[in-house]
Amino acid sequence: MKKTAMLKTIAAALIIVLSLQVFVFAEEQPQLLISPPAEQPAAWAVEAVQWSSIYGLASDEMFAKYSSKVTQEELHKVCVNLYEKLTGKTATPEEEKIFTDNSKLTTQKEATRLEMVTSVYNVLKAAQPEFDFSADVNLTFKDIGSLSEETLNIVKYSVAKGILHGRNKEILDLESQCTRQELLVFVKNAYEFAIYESGRYSKGAFWKVSDENNTVYLLGSIHIADATLYPLSKEILNAYEKSDVLVVEADISKQQEAANYMAQRAMYADENTLEKNVPEELYKKFVEFVTPYGIQEEVYSKLKPWYAALLVQNLQLMDNSYSGSLGVDMYFLSKAMGQKDILEIEGIKFQVDMFDSFSNELQCQFLASALGTGEGNENTEASVELVAYMLKCWKEGNTEELARIVKADVEAEGEFKEFNEKMWSSRDNNMVQKVREYLADPENKTYFVVVGAGHMVGSTGIVTQLEDEYKVEQIK
Repeated sequence: MKKTAMLKTIAAALIIVLSLQVFVFAEEQPQLLISPPAEQPAAWAVEAVQWSSIYGLASDEMFAKYSSKVTQEELHKVCVNLYEKLTGKTATPEEEKIFTDNSKLTTQKEATRLEMVTSVYNVLKAAQPEFDFSADVNLTFKDIGSLSEETLNIVKYSVAKGILHGRNKEILDLESQCTRQELLVFVKNAYEFAIYESGRYSKGAFWKVSDENNTVYLLGSIHIADATLYPLSKEILNAYEKSDVLVVEADISKQQEAANYMAQRAMYADENTLEKNVPEELYKKFVEFVTPYGIQEEVYSKLKPWYAALLVQNLQLMDNSYSGSLGVDMYFLSKAMGQKDILEIEGIKFQVDMFDSFSNELQCQFLASALGTGEGNENTEASVELVAYMLKCWKEGNTEELARIVKADVEAEGEFKEFNEKMWSSRDNNMVQKVREYLADPENKTYFVVVGAGHMVGSTGIVTQLEDEYKVEQIK
């Protein structure tokens, strides 16, 4: 029983506490063709268009020709999609009639910005009827004098809630035709507003640590996620904006450097093979799992067990739309590039070397935990369910449950003692020391620290170790 519990703990730890990105060896690498660059959104729209895509707020064909005008039919489809994203249910024909004038769908007539605003407002009212849709604000735009009272109230609400912005401080330009990028930005704003207003944003594993001079924010990360983890709470985002420095376990944006070093350490360089280093049944199970992915035997047979485990887990999660590119640390690294100083506590080489230092017995346990104990699809389903549950806990700010999952109270002995000491104790202690240094910064810089959530919790976690020395508050 203890062994089964520990295997689940290992599986959870590999998901939640490691920045390592696994680079999959495909049977055939497609050749890159040189082609003209696709049209990109305008600079002001780039980030919002990207998030509109990540959230799945429009069909794929909308993410091209960004300056082209939106048709009535395209506007209607986006509205239906937004409604379904917000409610989790399929829109009925009766509900669709609320969004836009269906009589216009037989034509390719271009939609105006006002029609965009009105239609999306109708979606919000249908999807979130509990919201207060009043907006007692004064608008100073010069081109709204001809609007009816009903339409003016819609515009006021959209501006007041940060969904609609003018061409400038004086003009909304509602009668002009709406472009695709304008619609994608607008629908992203509306979606995030609804998520925040309904309290469905991610609270995360988030703390503020301070003394009389300095502040450090601690965000426990999940390194692999999907779009449902976003948006993050405004408290987290505001703290990041106020911070001078971003601190991560490892700067995983340096992908080529990471791939090169991992390739050196992840494979046997001599006559050794994976088959010689794992139990026969475990090797069979691994081969059965990777064969459908087209990975050649001459490649997978040379993998060390720890890398084989990460590969299995990565492939399982990729198949279910989870990605390291949507992990919390990658999210903040993307925001910080060129904007803030970025520090590493460990680095990719440290993490790779740690895995490579584990005993062969423990590496086999890694692989067994990744492959699971069930038959067929049962393994994948268990792994995916575990990820989904951890993401749910993270969204809710349920750090107690996260601690229970990744730092289970299992007696540490043998290879499990090695796991706890190397994966947790020594790394937790090193991170605590780094945070102490940030809190002693003579320049009084504010640090925003993003490391695996498992390092924040439990008896050896960063939060517990700092509580007696500093003011520590969890922010939800």
